[in-house]
Amino acid sequence: MRALGKVAIGVAALATLVWLFLSTLQDTIAEPYDAGDVDFSGWTLVAGAPARGQFAALGLRPPQPLAPALFDQLFARTMASMTTPGDPMLPIVLGSELQGELGIVLTPDEMLTVARQAGLDQLALRPVCMAVKREPFMGRTREFFFVLFDAPELAAVRAQLGALAAERGVPDALDDSTFPFVLPLAASDAEFSSWWPLVVDRDTDCQAPIG
Repeated sequence: MRALGKVAIGVAALATLVWLFLSTLQDTIAEPYDAGDVDFSGWTLVAGAPARGQFAALGLRPPQPLAPALFDQLFARTMASMTTPGDPMLPIVLGSELQGELGIVLTPDEMLTVARQAGLDQLALRPVCMAVKREPFMGRTREFFFVLFDAPELAAVRAQLGALAAERGVPDALDDSTFPFVLPLAASDAEFSSWWPLVVDRDTDCQAPIG
């Protein structure tokens, strides 16, 4: 009986340690991320056929210090082996959306002009949170970490481009009102484009605020 009691005490102690570890880890993950002196402005508009490993036909390249600074904090918290995008980009229009007729009636130069006239290259975006999507894949879990933005200005440009396409005979283009505006930071594999179409649930996907 004494031996069983010692085993029970040991199991309880181990369970307590595991609970404390997981609680501490969760608290660490939920701490706000520090963007430093970056005010989320100074983005660069990019348009054209997506380069290898890229998937945005129209997007915003972040100011240089932003993505590395946030990734370093992400890695320090997760200590997981992750892949980063070769050229971080916040997609406004996906290359896959321009397949077929839409890619004929909307040229990269025209999309870039519309975006510039809307002032997107002068925009200071508003981060909502650091978020993660997870899904089972061949006996393991894939992960995709990204910064979610509240960006009605980007949604307005998508709507403007969709209206322009409709005038040219391609209706209902770019009309997904739930299209999320995110900056990919890291993933468990290099197939970033496979996460689109991306559906973001702020209640479950957001991990921590960004200050």
